[in-house]
Amino acid sequence: MSKKTTAVLLALSTVSCTTMSAGITSLAADEPVTISFVQAQPEYQEAAGQLIQAYMDEHPNVTIELVTDSTNLKTNLQAGNIPEIFYTEGYNVMKAYTDYITDLSDQPWVESISDEALECVTLDGKVVGMPFTMAGEGIVYNKTMFQENGWEIPTTFSELESLCQQIQDAGITPFANEFGDAWLLGQLMSAGGYAYIPDTQDFTDKLYAGEATFSDNEQMQRTFDVIDLMLKYGLPDSLSYGWNETCAAFATGECAMAFEGDWIWDTVNPIDPELDCGIFALPITENPEDTKMIVDANMCWHVGKGSPHPEAAIDFINWVTTSDTAKEILLTGYKIVPCFKGWTYEGNNKLSESTMAYMESGMTYKWWWQKWPDSFRENAGKEYQKYVSGDSSREEVLSAIDQLWTEMTAE
Repeated sequence: MSKKTTAVLLALSTVSCTTMSAGITSLAADEPVTISFVQAQPEYQEAAGQLIQAYMDEHPNVTIELVTDSTNLKTNLQAGNIPEIFYTEGYNVMKAYTDYITDLSDQPWVESISDEALECVTLDGKVVGMPFTMAGEGIVYNKTMFQENGWEIPTTFSELESLCQQIQDAGITPFANEFGDAWLLGQLMSAGGYAYIPDTQDFTDKLYAGEATFSDNEQMQRTFDVIDLMLKYGLPDSLSYGWNETCAAFATGECAMAFEGDWIWDTVNPIDPELDCGIFALPITENPEDTKMIVDANMCWHVGKGSPHPEAAIDFINWVTTSDTAKEILLTGYKIVPCFKGWTYEGNNKLSESTMAYMESGMTYKWWWQKWPDSFRENAGKEYQKYVSGDSSREEVLSAIDQLWTEMTAE
């Protein structure tokens, strides 16, 4: 698998400013406008600045203001303060933003979205966003430690248990656990259980119909086995570990592994530029064929419907998908795993290389939390934090999550 090959140019024609969605006025070439671009992910801030500056250099009439905090996005939208460009995680999450996202189905780059990413930005049969990058999540591990000690990548839960004991016997702490972040535990709920449910879409449909529960599901019971294992073989006081603490512990060799995604590369790499690491799928069963990495489109850009200058936002996104300059920044600055047909990965993210290996072998599950009700992931993660702290039992957590689902899906 080539990682540094020259990218194949996307076969799209140059988009003129007059190619806009229905009802949106064309952007005049000499009309000065200022638009807002909500890009809050810390790992992408530098690259976002590069992308914005490159566009403004070619379009001196447009000023793009980068917004690095999305905390009040929903409040601002509801108040009518709609940014020209903002992001969601797609799928069901987009439904909460239906009144504020523009139909982009007629844009020329839509037909070039990869099959794996198209569902993420499709709502009621319409493409309402641009998928940004594919990303994977699992057990991030220190390759150097593994190679020096002869440790093997586990493909079953018992092998993972055995690996943890081997690591501990070598005087190294197996896990740093980012359990201070509720969203992370919500995602562990998927990777360590939900994604393994046979016919997951059918189970999801039944949940929404009130015909299934988390409490009665075998795979959801196993999420606690995973958490128990990580706590047993982890650094102490895991609820005090968030993103920064976990990345620092992993990058400095305090531990051999952590449950996270390939998006932490730009945090761990500056701490130790020589760090050699990868990701393997989190196993929860005794069948190696079940063990797959959770992979999906990570982040979807939307054009704010009702924003002051949606025409400028559409022009910017069209430029992103057709400009060689933008493509170079996306591939080498953002280091995206492309969501467009014909684009080839060019970044140096060693974690993304692991993700692509699983993708190319077909050993992947969807993330699934994007199909849950908006904010369910974080709130479910808070219930799991109660288990981590010892304040709730397995049964109490699953019961609380069932109740949470019922409340969030009630009409």
